[in-house]
Amino acid sequence: MKFWSNSDVPTPGATIPELRLLAAVLQRAIHDFIGGDGDVREGARSWLMDDEPTDAPLSFRFICEALDLDGDSLRKAIQRQADAQVREFAASDASLA
Repeated sequence: MKFWSNSDVPTPGATIPELRLLAAVLQRAIHDFIGGDGDVREGARSWLMDDEPTDAPLSFRFICEALDLDGDSLRKAIQRQADAQVREFAASDASLA
């Protein structure tokens, strides 16, 4: 359930502090998933990729809905980026051997 509407934004360039916070949470999770390791990466993966109810506060789906993002498409893009990062790391590691 949304607690505000994006139609409440007064001008196209205006930002709502709560939306900026939600975007920052999402950005941090993506960063931790793609560039993190161990428990940090696994926690980010779980939050990004596991389904939770849409109305769960600060869930991936809730944030995507609040930011008007397509969560499924975003998940696929994030996974593609993470896979590319792994391939790049493996290639650079192989060239060092």
